[in-house]
Amino acid sequence: MLKILNLEAGYGELRVLKGISLHVALGEVVAVIGANGAGKTTLLKTIAGILKARCGEIEFDKRKIHNQPAERTVQRGCCLVPEGRHVFGTMTVRENLILGAYSVARASRHTDNGRSVNATLEQVYDLFGILKERSNQLAGTLSGGQQQMLAIGRALMSRPRLLMMDEPSLGVAPLVVKDIYKTIVNLKRGGLTILLVEQNARAALAVADRGYVIETGQIVLQGSARQLCDSPEVQRAYLGKEYRSIDE
Repeated sequence: MLKILNLEAGYGELRVLKGISLHVALGEVVAVIGANGAGKTTLLKTIAGILKARCGEIEFDKRKIHNQPAERTVQRGCCLVPEGRHVFGTMTVRENLILGAYSVARASRHTDNGRSVNATLEQVYDLFGILKERSNQLAGTLSGGQQQMLAIGRALMSRPRLLMMDEPSLGVAPLVVKDIYKTIVNLKRGGLTILLVEQNARAALAVADRGYVIETGQIVLQGSARQLCDSPEVQRAYLGKEYRSIDE
């Protein structure tokens, strides 16, 4: 579904991504782990079209997307849940969710679009019951974990085929992190393809099929989730203790 070849990107004179190549197959959860500043967020921003690639190729669903604007990437079915959530605090939970469907709704010419958006909204509410309970509450008054759920729900409103998630555990209580990762497992079971970027390597590899380790803008290790968990380098740098499943 996603294929990246020799991707380079950065900010001004700063070169952050230095020839990244990776792929994500249909139905996979693929984790990209690495330390803060390794280039993980830059990678997702470049795929999403927020940041322009300096060279290399990004192919989504057999179409080149590295030169298209971010809204076109969303319309094609590739959506980003950003680091730090970035919910609209002065809008209600429901308004934030409806806004997530804007790009797809605007591109659609179907007369049943309103019913389709409402059906997607109900699916998000089924996934995150707390959002339905607080649908009329201002998003800025939610806890960090609830805001993370809202950010994920807002992305799902665009009905993506590839969901990219940037640090979903950042600033979230441990019990809520566990719930969010169980939601990721449920989304995978429902057929959604996910590219997951995390510093929390233990949580990410517990739900992933495969993974990549990024350091200073380059892929230094790759393999199945189990292979990475068994790697002495990954254990020493990212896991610390013996690897355990997210369910344990």
